[in-house]
Amino acid sequence: MLGAQTHRRIYLVLLTLLGGTMVTSVWASNLMWVLLGANWLLEGRWGEKWQMARQSRLLHAYLVLYAVLLAGMLWTTNQHVGWTLLREKLPLLVVPLVLLTTRPPHASARRTVGLLFSGTVVVVSIISTIRLFTIPDLPYRDAVPYISHIRFALCCCMAVFLLLGEANYSHRWWPLLVSLWLLIFVVLIHSYTAVFVLALVTLVVLLVYQPQPLLLGMWIVLFGSAVGMVSYYARDYYRPQPAASQPLRACTPNGNPYHHQQDGIMENGNYINNYLCLDELRREWERRSPVPYDAVLSTGYTVQPTLVRYLNALGLPKDSLGVSQLSPTQLHQVEQGVCNPVYLSHNPVRKMVYVMLFEYEYYRHTNAVAGFTMLQRFELWKSTLRIVGQRPWLGVGTGDVAQALDQELVQSHSSLAGSGKHTHNQYLSLLAAVGIVGCVIILAFFVRAVVASRRSFDSLMLAWLLLVLISCLTEDTLDTLAGILLCTYFLAFRTTTCTNTTHSPTASE
Repeated sequence: MLGAQTHRRIYLVLLTLLGGTMVTSVWASNLMWVLLGANWLLEGRWGEKWQMARQSRLLHAYLVLYAVLLAGMLWTTNQHVGWTLLREKLPLLVVPLVLLTTRPPHASARRTVGLLFSGTVVVVSIISTIRLFTIPDLPYRDAVPYISHIRFALCCCMAVFLLLGEANYSHRWWPLLVSLWLLIFVVLIHSYTAVFVLALVTLVVLLVYQPQPLLLGMWIVLFGSAVGMVSYYARDYYRPQPAASQPLRACTPNGNPYHHQQDGIMENGNYINNYLCLDELRREWERRSPVPYDAVLSTGYTVQPTLVRYLNALGLPKDSLGVSQLSPTQLHQVEQGVCNPVYLSHNPVRKMVYVMLFEYEYYRHTNAVAGFTMLQRFELWKSTLRIVGQRPWLGVGTGDVAQALDQELVQSHSSLAGSGKHTHNQYLSLLAAVGIVGCVIILAFFVRAVVASRRSFDSLMLAWLLLVLISCLTEDTLDTLAGILLCTYFLAFRTTTCTNTTHSPTASE
């Protein structure tokens, strides 16, 4: 049998590896949490673990969460789907059990584990940036090669908080510079959620733990600058261009009639569906480009809507004259599916603002949501709430949420019907699965746990808690291994056990 110190060393090594594999390999992450569980079983010390388990209200909350999902199998009709989901969520049971019945690492060990996790995140962010700028037409969602770019962006947020703690501990500048790089990176991959989380959580942590005028002033300057940039680009997006502010012409220079829809959809200061002459557009395109006019481009759209938006963004009419004024480079960009030259800009903030405003404009005038990230979420949330309204108390069951959502989208004639989209809100997903009764039970235990565990919630743990709570507003965080580990792994960084059991440090720490 291995000694207690050996098991402790194995625990710390596996904990470090789990943090690294969380952002690099789903297979290796699964292996690490299984090995953590196996080491926990072989270690023994059941009396100590039982005492810690009895007194850890945070562990009770995780156990209740899994138990409620298990109870939801009693009224689900999709038993196979439900059991598959419960099997995939086993880390939600095992990881808290191991971490919360094991003494937390001492400060030096926590610092080492945190720096190695942050280092791995930085390396992956560099790899992702290289991919983004070297692979032609790579969607930003595919820039991160190992896990979802959304989950990785949230890991970047945690790395920022860990690095800020390191800067405060070591009084060095390099962690701040690395944190700044991660902030730039989450903007590069268009993670609006991560940007919002970083801004809000940093403010809360500053107010609670370090209410220093200098730090708050720096936050206000940075946040104010970001708001100022967004406001500037928003005004630029809507600033009317000459073609939009002059009386509409009836005919093209060739004498063919223009079609002006006058539907009000604006982009780059011009109305997209004004000055349309589709016959001339097709004829001139087929004369200048080898790509068929009706071809489906890499974006999933045909040439026509892509070309119309591209010409509109340049302030050109959508006719033969407009197409003739495109350079060979601009023609190639349209062939590659680029619908707005701004999207090729190296200014990620401007691109982010223009994308969001176009989605808003299109939805405001057409109610279409397909292909639009945030607007899809609003549609999915409304549909999920209708499911909750039909089965409010106990929900549809653990395995029936996806089927119920798809049926609701079909019945409401949504453009997302048949897309296989999930709720994209963990709270609504749980509400649809186990109803008000189940969610109230889960909420009561977690509130009780947070109140009881407040001694171990330093600035880092508060940042982690807020990050998880906010991320669940726009994501089904518990539907992926990376999301589950985000919600459980950082329990290892708590500063106390929150029990009455006393321990002496081991030599390995």
